[in-house]
Amino acid sequence: MPTELPASALYSHPSLGRLWKKVHQAHSPFLHRKAVRLLYQKPAFAIRRLLSCPYALVALGCADGAKESLLLQKLLPPALLLAFDTNLSLARRAARRLPAHQKMARQVDLNSISAFLNPKSKIKIPKSSRALPRLLTLFGVLPNLDPLPLLRSIRRCMSKDDLLLLSANFAPGALGHRGALAILPQYDNRLTRNWLEAAIRRYRPKLPKGYLKFGTYSDPKQTALARIEARWMNSNLPIVVFSSRRPTHPQVESWIQASGLRRLNRWIEPRGEEGVWLVTRRA
Repeated sequence: MPTELPASALYSHPSLGRLWKKVHQAHSPFLHRKAVRLLYQKPAFAIRRLLSCPYALVALGCADGAKESLLLQKLLPPALLLAFDTNLSLARRAARRLPAHQKMARQVDLNSISAFLNPKSKIKIPKSSRALPRLLTLFGVLPNLDPLPLLRSIRRCMSKDDLLLLSANFAPGALGHRGALAILPQYDNRLTRNWLEAAIRRYRPKLPKGYLKFGTYSDPKQTALARIEARWMNSNLPIVVFSSRRPTHPQVESWIQASGLRRLNRWIEPRGEEGVWLVTRRA
């Protein structure tokens, strides 16, 4: 029996994608606060200055493409769009939504992303697009996956002309654990419970009978990092069904440095709960 479900288990079926969408619509600051939405358009000027055209957009963990759509309103359409998500129906929705001359949507486990970003990938990319500089986006993913292995894997597949635009959701304030506790109601609510309990029912092998309990904890690999968790409490050891890492700004900077990436710019929304970094690989 696992001690933690893989993040992909929460999005593995179209019905789970629809339940996640309900959670997102009801509780996402991105949808309810204009300042957060504007955050995803601010990098466009810097990107236009640094990225040669034509280019390819690789949307990693794109969900329905809402954040990428805002960015592309301020950029020229890419020659090629690769929409990658653990939920294929969401990836296809993003591909329909986002403008591009050529489009591809794929179901991808981001823990194995190097297999899809590598130039020798099995994905049949048109020859005319293989040498294009790439803008990679990684929006809303870092809270749910171990950040250092993921960023290092992406960095190894980046060329010197590629750019990575990533977002992070913070624990507001200087004290990560206290800040995470303040935003716990964004997670501990009826819609989130419906989504996670549906994922539990679909998971195989079946989990033992139990109930969900939300709380804030230390990340097992970085004790100073706050993590909101939904745990499946049962007669055996608790099973982590969902987790969302909530770093501070300096912690994100340390991940970038440790991954062999170099920060070009960053933008933080006024409440300090969400930020976007533009990075490239370090020479």
